[in-house]
Amino acid sequence: MPVIHITAWKQSDEAAKELIEEITATTHKVLGLPLDKITVYLTEVPADRWGEAGALGSDPDFAELSRRR
Repeated sequence: MPVIHITAWKQSDEAAKELIEEITATTHKVLGLPLDKITVYLTEVPADRWGEAGALGSDPDFAELSRRR
């Protein structure tokens, strides 16, 4: 059965819980699998350990610096 791995910046406990619940519910709806056969896990990365286009996620100008051209 599916194992769904999500990698994202650190989330609040409430947001992480909601994300896992919603991914599980959507997988159940789309694939028709029993809920107990769907595994979702979240790997959280601190923003200062995440980089795009050479810019760290913790940089105040990250949104502008990380744009791909």
